[in-house]
Amino acid sequence: MKTILFWAVILSVSICQPVHGQFLKQLQKRAQDAVERTVLRKTDEVATQTTEKVIDGAISGVDGSETTNNQNSSSNQIEQSNTALAKHTQAKRDFYKEDMVIKISENGEVIQTQYFDTNEIAVKTQLPNKPKANFIDSEGFVYVFKDGEYTKSAIIALQSQGMMVPTMMVNTYKLPPEPVMANLQKQHDLGMTANPFNGFVEFASIYKPEQFRYEDFNETKETINGKTFTKFEFLNEPGYEGSYVLFDDQNRLTKIVSKRSESVQSQDMQLGTMPIPPGEDILEYEYTNVDVQLPAAREVRMQGQGLMELVMGNAKGGNTSKMIDDSDYDTSDSKGLTKTVNKSISNHKISINDLPESYDFDWKYNTKMVMSSKKQQEINMVFLIKEGANYQATQMTSPDIKDMGNTTMLFDNNLKTMVMFIEANGSNFLQLYPIPDVSNASELKNDYTITQLPSKSILGYDSKGLQMEDDRYIIQLYHASGTPITLSNFLNFGNTKATKLPDIDPRIAKQFNNGLIMEMHLTDKKKSKNSVSIIAQSLNQSATTIQKSDYKSMDILSIANSMKN
Repeated sequence: MKTILFWAVILSVSICQPVHGQFLKQLQKRAQDAVERTVLRKTDEVATQTTEKVIDGAISGVDGSETTNNQNSSSNQIEQSNTALAKHTQAKRDFYKEDMVIKISENGEVIQTQYFDTNEIAVKTQLPNKPKANFIDSEGFVYVFKDGEYTKSAIIALQSQGMMVPTMMVNTYKLPPEPVMANLQKQHDLGMTANPFNGFVEFASIYKPEQFRYEDFNETKETINGKTFTKFEFLNEPGYEGSYVLFDDQNRLTKIVSKRSESVQSQDMQLGTMPIPPGEDILEYEYTNVDVQLPAAREVRMQGQGLMELVMGNAKGGNTSKMIDDSDYDTSDSKGLTKTVNKSISNHKISINDLPESYDFDWKYNTKMVMSSKKQQEINMVFLIKEGANYQATQMTSPDIKDMGNTTMLFDNNLKTMVMFIEANGSNFLQLYPIPDVSNASELKNDYTITQLPSKSILGYDSKGLQMEDDRYIIQLYHASGTPITLSNFLNFGNTKATKLPDIDPRIAKQFNNGLIMEMHLTDKKKSKNSVSIIAQSLNQSATTIQKSDYKSMDILSIANSMKN
């Protein structure tokens, strides 16, 4: 999934709309810090890669007129209609299907009420002790009343505009993140502004009971006022005892209750460790008819918005004419996977001092990977192998990245660590990543039709063919058992266990674990762009050594810790 962490949306929220409650205040502070880091970093990148003329144009307004350092750029034209609704209308109506009232409470006090209208696809937000409501339209523009008029503003509809707040909410409320990330990608693929309502409304369209049916939740039935509800109580979340999610008898999200103790810490690789105060936060959904009328408003562009547009880039993706296959966004086979990965990262204690002084290899296995999604782009993939070693390395090069230096991915199964050895711009450094334990993840389904393919000679070796097919994929594999080396984990880089093939003849399974795959073709019947082939090019006995002393440590956890400051 294409997930570049930009923080634009929260900046517009923090400027245009007061944030109440301790939880939302902490999200705001972290997001503002993240915005500053991102803008400074991206501005520096642009400054070193572009001319002064481009930078001057970025700081100017979109029409080329410059803005002053002290004033915002505003349009004198007041828009009377809901112009956002005209963009990707059908895709939005397919996603947002029900009117609703959302009450956001903290420790028994309602701190915000949102009214969502599916006809306008817009939200009215009422804050306590504030007579004039705020509004948000389906393109993420925030409407606020100030100095006798409504103005609307948004710092560019980026792919990740609607990622920051929903991601932090998911992380803090301990909700399953996989459905949110999948729907973020789907909205992007449809060309929509993703999560313009910051997740509060979107959660009702995204979450269904099925997504909570795994070992981290206890499912029960509960009767309230004569109606039956499905309740999912949180398990395996220290400090969140008593938290739960509730669905009504139509499988609609009704309530999210987060009960937290004093010791709760929210862990996030980008935001670091964020202490969450004790208390009870509730999101409560009522499905009832709502009428929202967006006020006439004048657009106000934030200072520096042109620069943001340049350094961030407009990441709007597809369009409503693009074919979307819902199966591409199905997360039923990845329940709990993100939590497992995050736990592996949190528990990862390996440092550069734990690595051996060198990694030695005896063989180079050169292959060519052809990706249909890149118009038959070819990538050279070289496996570095040492017989009997519990590590393996892979190098990839392509015309697109040939000028970016060399990167070697090494999987050390003894340390359960992936080491990235990077050579770029005359500098050598390494990064350390944990290899997550995904033993609880769903394994390859055993509903493939298995057929034998005619053998053929590849690199002078007699290679037997096998085809596995289901309603979506065709996998063709050619395997040679007479090679001088074996590579049992060819299909699952870094996994400590051999590839789990379907339940077939044990002699075939043994063959794949004791030889070398020479060719593989994966065909996606529904989306040809997902098809990929890997074809052997050469197999040579060649000594290669990677010396740890040649690289400077720059592991991912150190980067994350530095970003907290």
